[in-house]
This record gives sequence, structure tokens and C-alpha cells, in this order.
Amino acid sequence: MLLDHFKSNSTLFNIFCACLTVWLIKHLINFINRLRKLPSGPWGLPIVGYLPFIKKHAYIQMTELAKKYGPVFSFKCGQCDVVVINEVKAIEEAFKNDHLLARPNTTFIPGFKRASSLLEMSGEPWKQQRRVALTILRNVGFGKLTLEEKVKQEINMFIDSLKSANGAAVDFGEVIKLSVANNISILLFGHGFEYTGSVINNIEYFSKFMFMPSIKFFVFLAAQFNSELKKVTSNQKELEEKITVEVIKHKEKKATHEIEDYIDGYLQEMDKQKDSNTSFNMDTLRRNTADFYAAGADTTTLVLNHMMLYLITYPEYQQKIREEIKQTIGFERQPDYEDRTSMPFTMAFIYETLRIATITPLNLHRRSAQDTKVMNYFIPKDSIVIFNFWAVHRDPNLWNDPHLFKPERFLNDDGTKAVKSPNLIPFSGGKRVCPGANFAMTELFLYLVSILQNFQVSAPKGDKISHEVVYAFNRILKKPLKVHFHILSL
Repeated sequence: MLLDHFKSNSTLFNIFCACLTVWLIKHLINFINRLRKLPSGPWGLPIVGYLPFIKKHAYIQMTELAKKYGPVFSFKCGQCDVVVINEVKAIEEAFKNDHLLARPNTTFIPGFKRASSLLEMSGEPWKQQRRVALTILRNVGFGKLTLEEKVKQEINMFIDSLKSANGAAVDFGEVIKLSVANNISILLFGHGFEYTGSVINNIEYFSKFMFMPSIKFFVFLAAQFNSELKKVTSNQKELEEKITVEVIKHKEKKATHEIEDYIDGYLQEMDKQKDSNTSFNMDTLRRNTADFYAAGADTTTLVLNHMMLYLITYPEYQQKIREEIKQTIGFERQPDYEDRTSMPFTMAFIYETLRIATITPLNLHRRSAQDTKVMNYFIPKDSIVIFNFWAVHRDPNLWNDPHLFKPERFLNDDGTKAVKSPNLIPFSGGKRVCPGANFAMTELFLYLVSILQNFQVSAPKGDKISHEVVYAFNRILKKPLKVHFHILSL
């Protein structure tokens, strides 16, 4: 009967109303001030903000909005302020800003409760996990010839599997993902898998829901009835269950004290820190391994898919690369990654594939740990920050004919050297740069050269070559890529 008490005491009721009014005015003023400081951008609806207006290919929409509102713009999306950075100089400045290293406080897969992985962590736990991960991966092979030799062995088996097709059309996406998965498996598990038994799963992140953490419960309920959302969580659970089996095997052989892979190194670090309160635990090990696996296998596979698409679309480039193979390596010796310095057009072809495909057009979302600025644009604390790499890679001020596939743009004037432009940022940058960037480049070069060293590739006769993509965090070719691998007769 609190309301009756207020009614019987008009003075107390008036004081309550005055306090409520002051509180509302204060919060309204704070809201308006925050809004005025933010970069300009499109308006949305109450509560949900601009969320209902985000289109399927959000990166293209963000690029168009930048033309209207400027290179850095913002909008309200659910509970979050979202700041989108579309211009290369602003992105480079943001890479150097330590206040923009944090991740959102929600998981990348909504409604799926789990420990945070290295990709999702912020602050000191992220620094510790990243430092240890880089040390382990470097010790077990990153950047070493021994790892390159293992990749070359895997590529040998891959080439043999293509030869066994006897010229029949092959679903390139299916066979390449199994081979690439084995390379990252060697780093993480210490061994590869049979092509029929790979643990690879495509993990699709539905990042739209990250903007509204309060509806995660409803998203989780929806996942029980929506086949696509259900697939996301089931794939992740299946992958982590298989990783658990691998971890158990590693714990059983731990007595040898030999660090052969990431799991070995992490278990050793857990032992070192078992008496301290750290983020090094079994759940985080599973999460890190799953994310390394998905990121290391999926993205390289998708780039190779696009690379094969451009080889088929522009057969003249096959011949140019093959001429470099003939002059540099020949057709008997397997390529080494160091051969790239003598094969400028081949490297230019890889760079142009990375640019025009832009597999990951928007970064894994960042969060501003405190109020900060980029290029004099104010970014409030806890804003979601998005880098639009697609806008940079298609910026006509940076690239001539940006919508055309032109590897020559990455060659110097006389064509004797491949020049990687600073405007090409396929692996993000700064302290959150992809730790496997060099490994991915090694794979791209070795697979490309090995394929063209052995085959002439083409689409099945009568097939219409499709460049159409679907967008689920990564840009994925919509149609399976059927390819004929004709063994070269030299």
C-alpha cells in the first residue's frame, strides 16, 4: 500500500515526483550528450535501434552508409552503440589504439554457454593466453622448415587424390577443406586425419545477435527450432567433444614431457600455473583449440576456393603462373615457400585473390575499453567497433578499377617484383592480427603452385561459372565449385 501512503502524504509524493523527474532529466541529458559526441549515422527504432535494417550482406551496406555519413559513422543497435570504421588511415590508427583491443562481453555464438576462448577474451587473460599460444605454436613449428615439410607431405597426398579422379569433375571445396584441415591438425593435435574422418566443421557466427545480449535466452530457445541456428551449436559441441578425446590422449602420454603440438604445450602451462588463479584450464583449452581449428581451416579453405574460381575464370593467368614455375622450379621438384621471391606474378595473383575475395569483410567485433578517439571521432566506452575491410579493399581512391580482378596491380613497373600494398589487410592488424597469417600465406603459395605444376584446371563443359557468395561472417561461394583437373603432359 505504498501508493496509498504517497497519496495521503502529498509532500512525500511531490518529493518523489521531483526526484524521479531530476533522474529522468539527468539520464536524458547524458543520453543526448553521448549521442552528440558520437559520429553521425542512421537513426533506428526505439529499443532495437538500427538492428532491423541491417541487410544480409552487411559489409556492402556499411560501405554505402559510409558514402553518406563519412568514413567513421555510428548507429544504435539494440543496447549497443556501434561505430563502423571504413577508411584505411582510420583503421590503421585504430589498430594502434590499445583501448580498442577488447572484445564484446557476449559470446560469438549466441545462447551457447561456454568458457571464453582466446579469440573472445579481453585484458590480461587475453594477453596471457596469446603470449603462451604464440610461444607454443612457434616452438612446435610456426615459421620452421619442419612444419613446411609436413605441409608439403600433405599436399603430395592431396595431389595424388586429385590424380586418382582421372579427370572427373571434383567438388574442390570438399576435397581442399579436408587437406587444409590436416595442416592445422598437425599444429594442434600432432597428427592429421584420414580424408574420410576429418573433424572439420564450418562454424558460422550469427554476429547480429551480439548487439542485443539481453535476448540471448530467446535466441537459445529459437535455436531449438531453427535448423541453421541449431547447426551452429551442434557443430561446435561436436568439435569440442572430439577435441576432448584428443586432450585425454595427450594427458595419457604427458609423462614423456615432449612438446609436439599446441595441446601438449597448453597442458604443460596448466601444470605450471595449477596453484594460481588463471584462465589456463581445461575448458579454455578446448575452446582455444576449437577456435584455432575453425579459423585455421575455414579461412584458408575459402581463399583457396576463390583462388580456384579465378584460375578457371581467367585461364590466361594459369599460363603466366606456369611459366614462372617452369623458369623457377620446374615440374619435378616440389615448391618451397622461399621460391616466392622468384615468382612475382604468382604472389601478385595471391594478393589480388585476398583483396577481391575479402573472405572476412568485417572484423571480429571489438569493444572500446574506455572513452577514446579515432581520427578525432569520439568512441564511447563499451561501444562495439567494426572495421570494414571490404570498404578498404574496394576503395576507388586506393585501387584502379577495384571491382576488376587484376593481379598486375601488385607488380612493380617492370613486373620483376611483387609489392604487397599497405592497403591490403586480409589478416586484420595491430596486436589482434591473425597469429596464423604467415602460415596461411605459406599454404596458399604451396597449394597454388603444386596444383598448377601438375594440372590444367577448368570448369565442366557447359557449367556456368558463378561468383555468387553467401555471407555468414565469411564470404562463401554459393554454389559448389566443380573442377576438372587435367594432368599436364609435358
